[in-house]
Amino acid sequence: MKTLSYSFMILEYFGGWKPLEWSTSIKGKLYDIYTLTITLAMSTFCISCVIDLFYTSNIEDIVHNMSWSFTLILVCSKLALLKVKRNKLVGIIKLLDINICRVRCATEATIQLKYDEKAKNLVKKYGSLVCCAVFAIIGASILENIPTKTLPFNGWFPYQHDNSTGFWFAYFHQIITLPVTSMIGFSFDTVVYGVLLQNCSQLKILKNRLENFVEIIDEEKLNNKINGSVCTIRECEHKFIKQCIHHHWIILQFSQESNDLFAPIIFLQYLSSSLILCLCVQLLTKLAVMSPEFIFIVVYLGCMLTQIYLFCWYGNEVIIESSGVSSAIYKMNWQVLTNKTKKDLLFMKTQSILPIKFTSGYLIELSLDSFTKLIKFSYSAYNLLHQK
Repeated sequence: MKTLSYSFMILEYFGGWKPLEWSTSIKGKLYDIYTLTITLAMSTFCISCVIDLFYTSNIEDIVHNMSWSFTLILVCSKLALLKVKRNKLVGIIKLLDINICRVRCATEATIQLKYDEKAKNLVKKYGSLVCCAVFAIIGASILENIPTKTLPFNGWFPYQHDNSTGFWFAYFHQIITLPVTSMIGFSFDTVVYGVLLQNCSQLKILKNRLENFVEIIDEEKLNNKINGSVCTIRECEHKFIKQCIHHHWIILQFSQESNDLFAPIIFLQYLSSSLILCLCVQLLTKLAVMSPEFIFIVVYLGCMLTQIYLFCWYGNEVIIESSGVSSAIYKMNWQVLTNKTKKDLLFMKTQSILPIKFTSGYLIELSLDSFTKLIKFSYSAYNLLHQK
């Protein structure tokens, strides 16, 4: 995929996205087996952790296993969505390749490049955070679990894992699945962030065209005159305003289809964050500082908060950019346009009054206000648990 290439490249490496050119080849069949192997590894790990919850009474082990179980369920859901909704995601990305969405001048190219660089830098920085977290957890496990022959995560196993062979099989199953799960989850998230950034990019380009509406019309009239074409002022204005309205409609379609695709996963992410955050904070007060359990909870909390914060941050950016479309229409030099064109602009301004909002399960909009509410809810739940 040309758009969001870094995110899709990482997904390809870890079995989350089969290259488009492999769809009907032998490589595609082998890749499907690779994806199935990874899915089975994560699924069995998740089932092991969930079943163990019914046999555990220690609150530390419950929170530890519950947090990782939620992560595994989420990542398996993300992997399933990429598999089941693959064609829909490809169709959404291809909307950006429509002629009306392509850059037409140096200013628009600069805008597009800016947001493409943001997406790439996000993959690098967020990926570095996830890699550091994985290395910290694995390092703590090597120092603590191998000498004592204990597993990083408690789990139920249909075989004896107390002996040497059973322990090493279970240990490597967990320690290999951990980074694979983390990388699939992280790369899927960056695809969502990238979609939000591309939405902002298209809105920015549209606003630039609207603000320079008169200048673009004058340039087009000059080109028509040079080429010997006969085109009235009204025809030039009508042609361009039609393109702007079409562009805005494509952006709305892109936003709606993206929201429909990702909303269930984001809702699960938001819900799990609300439940786990208060439990993890409560558990931290009872753990020894710098113990393996303490490191795991701190690292997990850091990644989880960053994950949900970025959802809310870029969702908020879309709201801000889309709110500026009607202002861009007002800022243009509309006084010199014909009356019919002014009426067309008024219609477009009416359609763009309501900002574009991405929602979490159609209940919670992705905005900084929603992130604040999540923190407040978690803190209130923590106080309630602390009192008990």
